[in-house]
Amino acid sequence: MLGCYITYIFFTSYGVNPLVSFVISGPIGFILGILIQTVVFRKIVHKSRSAEELESRSLLACFGLTFIIQNVVAEIFGSTPIAASYLNESINLLGERFQLNMIVAAVMSVIISLVMYLLLRFTSIGLAMRATAEEPAGAQLVGINIFKIHAVSFGLGALLSALAGSMLIMIYSNITPYIGPQYTFIALAVIILGGMGSFIGSLVGGFCIGYVYYVSLVIDPLITLVVVYSFLIILLIIRPKGFFGR
Repeated sequence: MLGCYITYIFFTSYGVNPLVSFVISGPIGFILGILIQTVVFRKIVHKSRSAEELESRSLLACFGLTFIIQNVVAEIFGSTPIAASYLNESINLLGERFQLNMIVAAVMSVIISLVMYLLLRFTSIGLAMRATAEEPAGAQLVGINIFKIHAVSFGLGALLSALAGSMLIMIYSNITPYIGPQYTFIALAVIILGGMGSFIGSLVGGFCIGYVYYVSLVIDPLITLVVVYSFLIILLIIRPKGFFGR
């Protein structure tokens, strides 16, 4: 949501191309992510005595932050839907008409995903992130500062969300301060479908959920989330660890 509003401000006030605004919304999201993790979640990690306590406290903090951020944005900008339409002309592709901004967003998403995969797989910071996620005590024993890694990981998550928002506002005209939870739940569905901890699974899950979402949107826009979550519930019953879960 913040990525949407950052792109909207620079597009409407300064004429900055939404794709160029990536270099603005991404770093802002990264810095905000690090600040939030350092100020809020690091203290929760320190003071939680068990994994269950950490999970419940973190979820409560996340919900609280969601309400705070969306209501602050609503107070500043109001609740009227905003848009920064860009490349909204349609082209013919494989016998179907698609909006050009959707195709650009899809290509950009794949590129960003590949960059993230290379970062996690082939760099020292990526190795440290994977080590911290899988075995934090062992990571500390070999000299990794897991608190810094937590902050960087949280910052990267916020950066990716901001970039997603920058692409989202190019396509849709119904952006409000309250859109966050809708896309958060879709993201959770993607993670569960692909399998927790599986990078390839998240891509496959994303394409599957996207296809289900698109088909249901064509049939009836009012049933899209119903179809997505029905699909998710069926999968949880049949394969609770997802396609690639370990």
